[in-house]
Amino acid sequence: MNNVSDRKNRPNAFADRIAGFDDPSMGDERERDVILRAYTLGAVVSTYVFFALGLIFAVLGAGLWSVLIVLGSIVTSGVISGYCKRENVDFSMAIARVSPRRLIVGNIVGAVFAIVWVGAIVFHMSEGYPLIDAGMGASATLGASTSTYAIVVGAAFGFVTTITMMTISRTRKIKQARAEAAAAAYIEDED
Repeated sequence: MNNVSDRKNRPNAFADRIAGFDDPSMGDERERDVILRAYTLGAVVSTYVFFALGLIFAVLGAGLWSVLIVLGSIVTSGVISGYCKRENVDFSMAIARVSPRRLIVGNIVGAVFAIVWVGAIVFHMSEGYPLIDAGMGASATLGASTSTYAIVVGAAFGFVTTITMMTISRTRKIKQARAEAAAAAYIEDED
């Protein structure tokens, strides 16, 4: 009976079953730690693979269909954020503590992917054929000049807005974390 109530109190019991956390294959503590780190690496690598596939599809002429592949990569971050929220872990606070070097490298890699991806789509739309024609896209011009400029301006604005919002959010979360740490230190000093 206690086992049943324990399952109801675990907000991520179903997610844990899907991931196999309670499975004997997780091994002892050390093996479990290694396996969980491997899962994390796999999630990060698969996100970059999704971005690369989106880029490849855009270059080959699948154009706007590649958006679905790129949007599919967002699922990973949504699942991670939801899991943390159900466990009462502030994932946005954890993201705010990302080292500056890792943050810069991630932003640069993301920016390069985004620029080349949008460039490939814009080229296809403006010229009427993809960079590498694999027979996946339309061969007629899709409304070149106006659509091209709109996509480029929209993508640039979206990228700048996203980076700005992420920077503001990160700065606020870092200030919040410092205030919480100072309050905790003050409480410890009183004891």
